[in-house]
Amino acid sequence: MNENIRKKIIATADDFGISELANRNILKLAESGKIDRVAIMTNGILPQEEINKLLHSGMKLDIHLNITEKFSQPRKFKEGIIKRSALFLARYIGGQISASIVEKEWEEQINKFKEIVGRHPDGINSHQHIHYYPSYFKASAALAKKYSIPFVRCGKKGFLGKMNGVKQILAVFRKTDTRYLAKDGIESSDYLVSFDWIKDFPKFLNELPIGTVEITFHPEREDEFEAIKKYF
Repeated sequence: MNENIRKKIIATADDFGISELANRNILKLAESGKIDRVAIMTNGILPQEEINKLLHSGMKLDIHLNITEKFSQPRKFKEGIIKRSALFLARYIGGQISASIVEKEWEEQINKFKEIVGRHPDGINSHQHIHYYPSYFKASAALAKKYSIPFVRCGKKGFLGKMNGVKQILAVFRKTDTRYLAKDGIESSDYLVSFDWIKDFPKFLNELPIGTVEITFHPEREDEFEAIKKYF
């Protein structure tokens, strides 16, 4: 990859802890310097030996906040947005995942991260983009400020890649979310894109806008693991 292009990109590997395969693939990428950040799920599979390898790699280590994943269930890589949204709304309206409950849970996850990793996270993001929901993003920003966490995934100027249902919903939320970033002086990339929102990756790289672009990958998926190895 062209050096000037690479400087604009923040390559983040999500879901460390979600499975042994995810951990194995992410560690390979981290140790070879292919990625910049790793998002760790504190309620996942986190052998201390693997955490030590991540620390030794020098990657930024973020917390991948979670309220939706059931680790005892079979893994579903791409579940429909309609089903996910319906389940979320039912739980939210029912009071099971109110903003106050989620903020308390996420604070516990941050403290658990410190116990496991030995320091507070370098950044905050979330599984299935759940922290973009405005009341949750407000909680994320508050926790970032409380624990001096300098970076929260957002995309200050917008999202890139092809249009889809997830992106449309997040774009609506992002307009409110950026206010919390500005208010609390929290950093984020200028743009955000998930690898599966990109149709033609080489073309995408040659058409990057001015500013930093965080690209999120799920190396548990073989195609994304191979793409990082090929292009980075």
